[in-house]
Amino acid sequence: MKRTIFIISSLIALSAAANEAVPADTATVDTVQVIEGAHRMVLTENAQGVTVTVTGKDDNPDYTFTYRSHFSPDAKVTTSQESNNWQLTIPFSRRAKKMMKNPSNDITVGGLAFGGVFAPGGGNLMKTNKGKSWEIMLLNAVAYQRRFTPNDRLSAGIGIDWKNYRLDDNLRYYKADDGTMTIDTYGEAVSEQSSRIKTFSWLVPVIYERRIYDDFWIHAGAVLNFNTYASVKTKYRIADLKYEHFDDNIRQNVVTCDVMAAIRYSWLGFYVKYSPCNVLKSSTGLKFQSLTAGIILGF
Repeated sequence: MKRTIFIISSLIALSAAANEAVPADTATVDTVQVIEGAHRMVLTENAQGVTVTVTGKDDNPDYTFTYRSHFSPDAKVTTSQESNNWQLTIPFSRRAKKMMKNPSNDITVGGLAFGGVFAPGGGNLMKTNKGKSWEIMLLNAVAYQRRFTPNDRLSAGIGIDWKNYRLDDNLRYYKADDGTMTIDTYGEAVSEQSSRIKTFSWLVPVIYERRIYDDFWIHAGAVLNFNTYASVKTKYRIADLKYEHFDDNIRQNVVTCDVMAAIRYSWLGFYVKYSPCNVLKSSTGLKFQSLTAGIILGF
C-alpha cells in the first residue's frame, strides 16, 4: 500500500521535473491520487511519457485508476527503484540530476578505459612502441559510491587491468638464467621482430569526483594494484626460421599503487595514471615505472 503511494507520488514529481517552467526545487507538486490497499499496478514507459494503471483495491475489486505523464522533448529522465537510499548506477545511463537524493549510496559499474603505455625511469633503452604499447582497464567492475551532494562523490571499487609494454622493433627484452633481465638489440639479419612484457592486475580504486560545471566532472584518487600475472615474449625471424622466447616467471612487484586523475563530460572522459613503483622487482635489474593515458567511458 505505502509502496504504491510512494511510486505514484514519485512519478508526479518526475513529471513536474520533466515539464518544469521553474527549477524543480521551487516548483509545487500536488498529490493527484492516494490509493489504499491497491491490488495491482502496471507502469509503462515510452519516449512520450509514463502511464500508471492501478486495478482493484481491498474495498472495490473492480476499481481502476490510470495516470499519464508526458515528457518534454529535451527532458533527461530515468526510472529506478530505490530502497533504503541505495540504487544501482550503470554506464551510459541517462540520469535526472534533480531526482537524485543526497546523500545517497550507489552501487556503480563503469570506467572502461583504453590508453597508451609509457615506461618512465627505464633509461635510454626502455623505449616503448607508442602504437603497440597499450592498457585496457575496467576501473570499476563493481564499486560502492557515496554521493554527499549533487556535486561531490567518493567511490571505492574493484577493477581489472591489462598492460602491454612493447619495445621498439630494434630492441628486445632478454632474461638470463639467473632471472635478471636486460634490454638489448637484435643481431643482424633479423626481421619480423617483437618483444613485449604483459601484466594483469586486480585494482582497488578510491576516487573522489567533483562536478565543475553542468556535466563536466573532475576525478582524482589512488589505485591499489594486485599484479597477479606478468610475462615476457620475444619473437623474430632469421631467414626462413622463426624464433619465440616466452617466460611467465619474471618476478613482477605484486603490490603497487597508482595516482590517477581524469576529466570527463557526460560519459566520455580522458585520464592519466602514474605509478612511482617499479613494475618488476629490483632483483631483476630492470627498473621502470608505469605511465598510462587515454580515454575512459561510462565513468
